[in-house]
Amino acid sequence: MEPRWLNIKNAICYSGMGRDRLKKLAVAGEIKGFQDIEDHDKWIFDRLSLDQYRENQAGNIELKAIALMGGK
Repeated sequence: MEPRWLNIKNAICYSGMGRDRLKKLAVAGEIKGFQDIEDHDKWIFDRLSLDQYRENQAGNIELKAIALMGGK
């Protein structure tokens, strides 16, 4: 079973995104992530929100491809 909450190192490996991008997406509220209350150098990310973010990206790419093909 994979843990739901990932430290930044595991979130980078799991998502394929870089440290700065993960932090930026979390601050913007696009994924669930936050700094550890006791150690502000540590970040924690929700694996399910990373999955949802990537699924939304895939859907947006599909829509763009359909638009480029003239709606076919």
